[in-house]
This record gives sequence, C-alpha cells and structure tokens, in this order.
Amino acid sequence: MLPKISLAELRATQDAELERFRELVPSDIIVKDYGISPPRRAMSCNVLDAQPITSDSGVQLAGRWRALAAAETDLETIVEEIRANYAAKSGWSTRSGDQLDDPLTSTLVVFTSPDGYQYYVRVSTEPNREGLKTVSVSSFSPCVETPADIDLDARY
Repeated sequence: MLPKISLAELRATQDAELERFRELVPSDIIVKDYGISPPRRAMSCNVLDAQPITSDSGVQLAGRWRALAAAETDLETIVEEIRANYAAKSGWSTRSGDQLDDPLTSTLVVFTSPDGYQYYVRVSTEPNREGLKTVSVSSFSPCVETPADIDLDARY
C-alpha cells in the first residue's frame, strides 16, 4: 500500500532538499545557476515500463537543480564533501552511481532520504566545449497513492 501524501507536500519537500544541495556548492565557483526546475507533470511509478498513471500505479514527482562552474573547479572534491555531509545525517544513505564501463566524463553519487526521496548528484570531471563544468541534482520523490482528483496535465 502506497503512502497518501499530497503532491504539493512532495514538491515542497523535494524542492527544499534541492535547495540544501544547492547551498552546499560554493557560490563563488558558479558561473551560471539555472535554478531549481519549475513544477512538472506527475509521473507514473511505472514510468520505466512506459505505463500511464492509473488509480493503482501510484505517482511520483521529478525535480532538478543545475549550474555551470569554472573549468578549473574540482567538483569531485565538492561532491565528496556533500556525500560526507549527508552520510552524517540520520537515516540517509549514499552510493556511487557510476558504472565501471561508463564513458561519461562525470561522477554520479545517489543520495536516498529516510522517506525514500532520491537525489542523483552528477558533476563533470572535464570541461564542456564552452570550458565549463556542470553540477546537477536530479530528484525523484517516493511513489505515493494516486490522488483521486489528479489532473494529468497539471504541473505539481
């Protein structure tokens, strides 16, 4: 049985945590801050199976914060400091999200809250063509009961 939490509460919790991640990245290294993404449509908990939202599927919300940093910035050290910060928090877990054969020029760490929210922190290890590095945090709420009055076109 999925928990019954309002989509407004999911969004508020998720965005507040994205802001905490944002605050852990020193502002003096940020060249461009894209901010936290605006609300998006709810997703089916079966999104990987390309299943639509139904009364039984449950729903979840996605969010994101992204910024560009100067090329000389050591973002791997910053992500390790963020990992240490969250590892010290009660109930949080962290794990590497990278695969050994991943050709990406980035590092990924996955953070999971005690309530089941997941945050994927990815940082560039090499500059892009503009000479900048990316730091981003993608987030997913836990799956909750599909609200009876859900508007499939609304942004939550």
